[in-house]
Amino acid sequence: MTTILEAIGDYLQSASVGTLGTNLFLAIMPETPDTLITVYENNGNRPYFTMGDAAIAVDRPVIQVICRAGRQDYPTARDKAQQIRSLLGAVTEQTVSGVSIMRIEPQGSVTPMGEDENLRPMVSINFECMVRP
Repeated sequence: MTTILEAIGDYLQSASVGTLGTNLFLAIMPETPDTLITVYENNGNRPYFTMGDAAIAVDRPVIQVICRAGRQDYPTARDKAQQIRSLLGAVTEQTVSGVSIMRIEPQGSVTPMGEDENLRPMVSINFECMVRP
C-alpha cells in the first residue's frame, strides 16, 4: 500500500518538480546534490469519524517539504518551495499512486530555516492532507 509520503513524491515527480532519488527525496536529506527537495511525514492531525461508525472517514496526515539550494542562493530555494506550495495547494479530489486525496492544504507560507553548515539555504512549507483511508 502506498503511503501519502510516496504519493506526494510521485505527484511532484510527475509534475516535473524533481526526480526521485536524484534531486527529490523522501524522508532523507543527503549531502549531495546541493539543490534538492525532501518530503517528510510529520505529526498529523486527528482523523475525522462519521456518526455511528468506528472507522476513520478522513485521515489528516501532515507533510513537510524542505527545499535546499546551493551556497548562499536563497532565491532558488524559496522559488522552488513557492512552486510546490502552489502545485500541492491546487490538489483536490485526485487519486495519486492509489491514495485517494481529497485536498492538500498549505499550513502557512514558505518559512526560512537558515543555512546548513555549508551555507546552503533551506526553506520549508507544511501541508495538511485530507485522505480517504
